[in-house]
Amino acid sequence: MRPAFTIVIFLYLATAWPGAYGQPELTPEQQQIVRLHARISEALQKRDFTTWSSYVANDCIFSNEDGEITTKAQIVESMRNLPAGYDRSANHRDFLVRVHGESAVLNFRLTAHERFTDADIITEMRHTQTFVKQGGRWLLVAEQWGALPINFRQPARTDGGSYKDYVGRYEWRPGGPVDSVSAKDGKLWTRLNGESQDHEYKPSGRETFFLENDLGSVTFVRNAHGQVTGYTYQRADGQEIHVKKVQ
Repeated sequence: MRPAFTIVIFLYLATAWPGAYGQPELTPEQQQIVRLHARISEALQKRDFTTWSSYVANDCIFSNEDGEITTKAQIVESMRNLPAGYDRSANHRDFLVRVHGESAVLNFRLTAHERFTDADIITEMRHTQTFVKQGGRWLLVAEQWGALPINFRQPARTDGGSYKDYVGRYEWRPGGPVDSVSAKDGKLWTRLNGESQDHEYKPSGRETFFLENDLGSVTFVRNAHGQVTGYTYQRADGQEIHVKKVQ
């Protein structure tokens, strides 16, 4: 909100990611962690479970976006018979590394692809990996991942001239976010207080809109006289937030 797949796709299946190793802002120690991440990824992609296991603690915790916990053994079992061409990742980027003595944390973004018959399903992901140094070697001891709210819906065709009814300010709750809705260039725009730029409300139906970086939707509400009095924000999980028009 604004304010399952297989196990494998979330486990950073490797292809090349340009510049990952040589990011100038990373120290040599931080680059060592990124290179370790690359070796782990490459071993998993090649189904070299012996090498992969040597970098991963036996009690490593894998936690997906659904809050499910997966074990090291389950990872191996899941991947044994899965064709490598089914899933891949690309453009590993935005590496953040923190090293504190014998512990290190790596956070990064990637674009995941899953092939289902004639469909290439794309998911933008962020991963966090935690390493500890044991006997002079870094071991992966925990990994958590989740999908970013990138919307792939196609907007519906509408008459942009009708958007003037929606223009105004909408309060999510007293003292909370205020949504300034404007219409220009035949499009509807939104900006929450504190945001530096407008974002387009794209139409998906009669008086219903969505954002590119949000999986929920907004449906404007009218009173008996046809005046817009607010909107309902429907989260992707079906829960609703009723937002009041205040100006």
